[in-house]
Amino acid sequence: MKNIVIYGGGFDPIHNGHINMAINASKKLDAEVFFVPAHVSVWKEKTNVSDKHKVKMIELAIKESKNPRFHISRFEIDSKEATNYSIDTVKYFKETYPDSKLYLLIGTDQVNKFHKWRECDEIASLAQIVLFERPGYDLDQDNIERFNIKILKGDLVDVSSTDIRECRNLNVPHSVLKYIIDHELYFVPTIKSYMNEKRYLHSVSVANLAYEIAVENGFKDAWRYFLAGILHDIGKDMPIIKQKEIVGTYFEDFLYFPSQIIHQFVGRYLAERDFDIQDKDILQAIEYHTTGHPDMGTLAKVIYASDKIEPTRGFDSSEYIKAMKVNVEEGFLVVLAANKQYFIDKQIPYDNELTKATMEKFLDDHI
Repeated sequence: MKNIVIYGGGFDPIHNGHINMAINASKKLDAEVFFVPAHVSVWKEKTNVSDKHKVKMIELAIKESKNPRFHISRFEIDSKEATNYSIDTVKYFKETYPDSKLYLLIGTDQVNKFHKWRECDEIASLAQIVLFERPGYDLDQDNIERFNIKILKGDLVDVSSTDIRECRNLNVPHSVLKYIIDHELYFVPTIKSYMNEKRYLHSVSVANLAYEIAVENGFKDAWRYFLAGILHDIGKDMPIIKQKEIVGTYFEDFLYFPSQIIHQFVGRYLAERDFDIQDKDILQAIEYHTTGHPDMGTLAKVIYASDKIEPTRGFDSSEYIKAMKVNVEEGFLVVLAANKQYFIDKQIPYDNELTKATMEKFLDDHI
């Protein structure tokens, strides 16, 4: 007899929180895990992303996980019913795997409403209900006892599909992130509405390079670098009059900066206002990606460099890309020095206080 975890949900899209929970469930229950994407979620509104896309992203996530105990079930996706209910899914698995011990993995938020599920008592008789404990979440103890719900403990990844769809967080498997970009799903049309096509392609290239640099340097949460990269230029195509209005209101000290520079402040403003980005490192990276800043952190250095050397810039930047992938701190100095030399060769003034302070801080200290 083998153990089987039935893991249903919208998976719209699947993210690393789902994968992390599946890994933990598989280990703690010594079980195979079947992801069961819903055609129509009973509790949530359906987005305009097709079932075909959702299934493909789950397949990519499973493949990237390299976990042989992960599978996908098309039972609900292929159902011709207007609405899918968990009781039907559990019965299907019971019939398909009659000699297996079934577990139904549900979210913490579903425990308190489990008594409202169709044929909830029969579900609990056919499968062991399990959930991962979420700190600070009050569980309905009556439901825990009534349905004999098993509580598992383990580290949880704080991300939701809503976060992904709205581009507040991109903590998804890289293959899924690439699929979202390639097929222009979820947040992509919104980002594209802020910029022209050439600018968008540049932003994607910056995001991809920043992600690669983060991975090569062994940084955690490389998705944060991608997020900063894809949003860094969202203010650049805004009419300059509106840009100056924003800078004059929220970044008054920098209103005198050249017009081609102030979009970095506008980008930070839009990232907060329109995308609800609260990560200070991401916001700093957007705010100083053109000028730099003497107190810029690692993420900001990666975005600054990636913006200057991404492959579509029209020159051979392979030397600088390699330097950044080998060591960000040393590579950043190489890129910064090259950028300074570019200003000198092209007779471009770089005497604004931020660029000047950045050059002095990082280059003069290393002469």
